[in-house]
Amino acid sequence: MRMDIADLRLFLAIAEAGSITAGATQANLALGSASERLRTIEADAGTLLLNRHPRGVSLTEAGAALAHHARLIL
Repeated sequence: MRMDIADLRLFLAIAEAGSITAGATQANLALGSASERLRTIEADAGTLLLNRHPRGVSLTEAGAALAHHARLIL
């Protein structure tokens, strides 16, 4: 699967919100759908993009690079 604009928007929403739940809400997606898309994005990238914490997420180095490029694209 190739990453599309919707995937980039979802990833940025999650990164900026610091939460998969809040990012999914901002992207108008159900939590389950957003989580599945995020898993697919990470699988396609071949690396973790987010560190999951009990109260949110933070970007890995690879995730920060993707967020930077996604902002340029969008």
